[in-house]
Amino acid sequence: MCGPLALLALLIAAPALAQTDDPAAAEEMVRLVNQERQSRGLATLVVDQKLVQAARRHSQLMASTGELEHVIGNEARLPQRITGLRFDASGENVALSSSPARAHDGLMHSPGHRSNILDPQYNAVGIAVIRADQGLYITEDFAHKLREFSVDEAESEIAVSLNRLRQSAGMPQLNRHPAPELRARACEMAANDRVDPHAGLISSEVRDAIAFTALDFAHVPDSLHRLKNAPVNKFSIGACYRSSGSYPNPVFWVLVVTYQ
Repeated sequence: MCGPLALLALLIAAPALAQTDDPAAAEEMVRLVNQERQSRGLATLVVDQKLVQAARRHSQLMASTGELEHVIGNEARLPQRITGLRFDASGENVALSSSPARAHDGLMHSPGHRSNILDPQYNAVGIAVIRADQGLYITEDFAHKLREFSVDEAESEIAVSLNRLRQSAGMPQLNRHPAPELRARACEMAANDRVDPHAGLISSEVRDAIAFTALDFAHVPDSLHRLKNAPVNKFSIGACYRSSGSYPNPVFWVLVVTYQ
């Protein structure tokens, strides 16, 4: 899910001219955030560079436009701005202030900001500070990181789970048949924001097509159980890791097909 978005202006926002990255100020903001969490018995947040990059791009945009907002112009929403990271929850604080200490104090006295800083579900953070004429443009991006899976790894995990399921039923293992076009079909499902088994009908030889979304593969998806005893001998998998209107935080969109 997407967490709360909150902004705080401790100075009057106006278009800024010169702007420079201030990593020392960002590091101090991280220290202050984790100090608050530790004092309440919460786990500290690990700095993730993908979140830092997302935060930096947003702080730069705020500094260049003089706007203190979560979405500026045609900018994407936070979950779409966080690229290359697997997560199932995210939130963002933005602020304009004269110092890290003053910014943090203001954030902690604002319910929405405080909620993000002390949210127990988050385990990662990326903070960026851009120093401009008007002060420090600060972005704090929070997320609950999941185990990293590439698309190849995700497809392999599904294949192993499927064959393990069949083995438990005393059924023969299925041979995996390459079908790279299934990945494109899975991405189309994400683009259409709709799980659609018909997207798996890539040839007349397809006997059955199953579509689902998943965040991790510790458990066999319920929809695959119907293949447990299916009289087939080969299958193909296509996966795509994308966000959508229904899934602002990215998920794997998956198609599994069996053949006659």
